[in-house]
Amino acid sequence: MIKLSQIEKVYKSGANTVHAIKGIDLNVERGEIYGVIGKSGAGKSTLIRCINMLERPTSGNVIVDGQDLTAMSDSELREVRKQIGMIFQHFNLLSSRTVYDNVAFPLELSGKSKAEIEKEVVPLLELVGLSDKRNQYPAQLSGGQKQRVGIARALASKPKVLLCDEATSALDPQTTKSILELLKDINRKLQLTIVLITHEMQVIKEICDKVAVIENGIIIEQGSVLDIFTKPQSNTTREFISAIINHDLPVIFADTKFSPVALPDSTLVLRLSFIGHSAEEPVIAGMIRRFDVDTNIIYGNVDHIQNTPYGTLVIEVSGSQQGIENALNYLQSRNLGIEVIGYVARHNRAAG
Repeated sequence: MIKLSQIEKVYKSGANTVHAIKGIDLNVERGEIYGVIGKSGAGKSTLIRCINMLERPTSGNVIVDGQDLTAMSDSELREVRKQIGMIFQHFNLLSSRTVYDNVAFPLELSGKSKAEIEKEVVPLLELVGLSDKRNQYPAQLSGGQKQRVGIARALASKPKVLLCDEATSALDPQTTKSILELLKDINRKLQLTIVLITHEMQVIKEICDKVAVIENGIIIEQGSVLDIFTKPQSNTTREFISAIINHDLPVIFADTKFSPVALPDSTLVLRLSFIGHSAEEPVIAGMIRRFDVDTNIIYGNVDHIQNTPYGTLVIEVSGSQQGIENALNYLQSRNLGIEVIGYVARHNRAAG
């Protein structure tokens, strides 16, 4: 549905040059919700504005629904943009127009009659849950209601693509959740392709099918949300994820030095990741029953990513060296992720 090929964007101001986007390739399939996450200044807003050519790339190709937007004239782009809706962080509503008139505005510009506009606007207000607010003005609405107006207005031209530029950044957590649920509902009902940029990993976790991580104008990591959350490759991605999923070792290990090899009278510390059905299996109980080892659970957490259970455990395994090795081999044979933190002598850490 959307294909970006080697997109570059360079801004020049006198002697100054800013290379905002550097050779980005990105593919968004029809009907997907695709997230782009990055810190301030990473280039994510420039990237999303290149998709609808509000920012014309310095080089590269932007293909939307089989059409190369970079090869189009300004008049051709104006027609194509009707198929690409956009919502913004600060809503951009017309303060002098009612909710109904804000949603109707793009239809008026396209020359629709009042009857045609009525026929299209009323269902949109119902879709976003604002039928009872049609005659109110933006100043009378909450932030979440304003964003719902923005969404309805963006849908008025029946777009195939919806771009969301930090659409929930100005909202409180509860309102953010309701807006994300609305976007998921719209995606499902209208089969709309959504590209969403954010600096909040919780937003990615709640709504997106795939995600790209952008840093200094470069996509440093991309893939399914489940893969990125469970197997992050870059420090930046791990930093974003840490706001939601704690990968730090518990504080009782704060000053602990781990050994890669067994020590006399030592325990083995492991971090286990459970994905899907393995999160629901009694793996630890099975290990204890089978082998002559003791197990101490130091930390545990279970969450859901795109309706898939995902859990982490930090455990200590102690016993004979042969028992520990057998237990480790058993865990490695199961459908879970294993990170060997290392061995630690019992007397070298505080009691848990």
